[in-house]
Amino acid sequence: MDRKDYRNLMNQIEPDEGMEHRIIQRLRQRDEHKRSMSGARNRINRLLKAATGLAVIACLGLVVALVLNLEHTTIVTSNNVPEFDQTPSVSNKDSHAVAIPKIELPKESNAQANMIGLIVYKGNIYTQTSTSISPETAKLLKGKQLGRTKAGIDEWSTSSDYTEMASTIGEMDLYAVKGYDSDFRIMSYMQMDGAIFAELYEQLNGITVARGEDLIGKLHLKEHIESAKWQDFNSWNFSEAHFTDIQVDHTLQAFIDSLYEARPVSADALYEAGIYDSLPENQKFIYLKLQDQTEVQLRLFKDGNYVSYANAGVFFQLDPVVFDAFWEQM
Repeated sequence: MDRKDYRNLMNQIEPDEGMEHRIIQRLRQRDEHKRSMSGARNRINRLLKAATGLAVIACLGLVVALVLNLEHTTIVTSNNVPEFDQTPSVSNKDSHAVAIPKIELPKESNAQANMIGLIVYKGNIYTQTSTSISPETAKLLKGKQLGRTKAGIDEWSTSSDYTEMASTIGEMDLYAVKGYDSDFRIMSYMQMDGAIFAELYEQLNGITVARGEDLIGKLHLKEHIESAKWQDFNSWNFSEAHFTDIQVDHTLQAFIDSLYEARPVSADALYEAGIYDSLPENQKFIYLKLQDQTEVQLRLFKDGNYVSYANAGVFFQLDPVVFDAFWEQM
């Protein structure tokens, strides 16, 4: 998609109640990574819920698509398990570590590359995530101010544009999040006309994952889940608010324990194997509301017992017995 095509696409967007669905469908027409598509959909969802009318247009002006090179996840083993419909042993997980390198900034502009929202902080790139936060919760969890973001990053930016505090969200105050390491999670925050607009960003690159806890543990799921619900693929795909409650019991706790111990598998390997082509009935989304009122979204794939989080370049393969028991409970 060149600059002209991009402008033509944006000019077709009308601020009516079907705008969100059309944006999602047009994004899906591009041959881009499904992880990026999911992140863009979630970001649009949150902004659409935050405002209406002209305010929607103003918020969407902050959602500038951005070019990143998120490929080339390094596998620290020769066994990267691309056959997602099989269930290999979950033992000896530490020998199957997945290294997620720092995001490689584009040397030249490239509107064909994957796009995702981000903030540059302390020389690291923090990307939009699958954990949501309400305005009321954001006010309570707002920690130390870290600075103020700058505008200027879009899909035509080059590496020279990725300066400290550069972002895709315009000018917003940046804060630490109480209870979380700022090396992992930060929060954009803006108050306008009495309304609060806040969003979480996480550093999901430049890390090595030997088991689920290396990444999932940073979300503080264990012993902090207040409530849970799930959504089927079609409901999620069409942005329909059809949810079913999940009991916070020993089955859910066993699932979380297994997730912490889960074996990491390269997201690129599974993507190439066609995991996103799984049947809709073999995909579900769960939403875990924590005691601090943040809500974590996880995507489950029945083929292979996999769980993914946000745009992280890794999936987690759970114990099949535990995964199936949780799946059947939903």
